[in-house]
Amino acid sequence: MLTPEEIEELRQRLEKSLNIRLRKKRIRALTVYPTHQQIPNMKIEVGKSYRNLEPGTPPDQVLAIFESVSFLVCTRKRGVEEGLPYFFAREDARKVEEME
Repeated sequence: MLTPEEIEELRQRLEKSLNIRLRKKRIRALTVYPTHQQIPNMKIEVGKSYRNLEPGTPPDQVLAIFESVSFLVCTRKRGVEEGLPYFFAREDARKVEEME
């Protein structure tokens, strides 16, 4: 898991590298019904591991979820230590749960 300071550093790094604004609210879970991706409907929660966040990807633990024009789901291999996060379209999001 990432500390609040690490999440803020990640948010700032992603904003700079992707040239987008990310909302500061902390998202705990995101329920998505992807219409354009070959993946099932799912609830994605920070701290849990998932396989197939994109077709054929290996299991990886979700470390952060950010909201912008789309939702960015960050894992160690995608968005935190290397690569780009997983992107989910806003229209595919059915429920957003914030941290308490």
